[in-house]
Amino acid sequence: MQELIDNISSEKLQSASIKNMAAFYSIYGRGAGCALVSTPSNVSFYSGLPAPIFNGVVSINMTNEDVQSTAEDLQAKLNKKGGPAMWWVGPQTTPENIDALLKQRGLQPAGETPNMVVALAALGAMQSSIENFRIEKVNKVNNPEGQALWVRTAAKGFGVPDPVGAEIAELEATFNDAHYKAAHHYIGYLNDVPVAASSMVLDSGVAGIYAVATVAEARRKGIGAAMTQMPLLEAREMGYHIGILQASAMGHPVYERLGFQEIFRFRTYLQFSQES
Repeated sequence: MQELIDNISSEKLQSASIKNMAAFYSIYGRGAGCALVSTPSNVSFYSGLPAPIFNGVVSINMTNEDVQSTAEDLQAKLNKKGGPAMWWVGPQTTPENIDALLKQRGLQPAGETPNMVVALAALGAMQSSIENFRIEKVNKVNNPEGQALWVRTAAKGFGVPDPVGAEIAELEATFNDAHYKAAHHYIGYLNDVPVAASSMVLDSGVAGIYAVATVAEARRKGIGAAMTQMPLLEAREMGYHIGILQASAMGHPVYERLGFQEIFRFRTYLQFSQES
């Protein structure tokens, strides 16, 4: 049984945050035609989807040789099937010169992403002030329709073009292993229309929130906060103490109002296919 992180000052929280994120993104290396390499030093996943969030590397404790071999392996996939891919580098990621190594290989800096945490004991009760809004948990067992609806809703919320959204839905329909089934998916409905999505991964002693997305016409109503809060309240009922997420610029103030605080930032790099 995994050890639960019980406070936001734990020295284990940074590592737990990175491993939880790796658990979520590794799902995209487990579908049909995908590739996954998971070692104590890093998790490398490749789906072939034309968006960097679905292909990449979560770096943990790598050596110079790990960086080179992982980059070469991923480059071969990108050159063959396309990409791009994103590398996630934490403040304690080794080697210390990983940024220089990635730049030497032609990877492009893509900015920083805050990793935020919240003590679940501090979360308030769900508010019911959004009229005609409800959240339903997706049953992913023998429910391809619900699974596809979650993908389409999340894709629309992120502004993904319909053809790419269809590719994502087609790929996710092939996800059937225990790791995918263990993730919790949620759909938010406004006036019975699906308008928001989120996902939660319980791994490495923390509850990780991912894929929080609201369609443009339903924003600024508190729906994104609700899609974040409800899964975390469920996690609290299951005994978890800490919630984590990686915040976009749009989501950052929403998460701060819920009580999240930033504990570190990921440095991100983009790796593209190279013409032969």
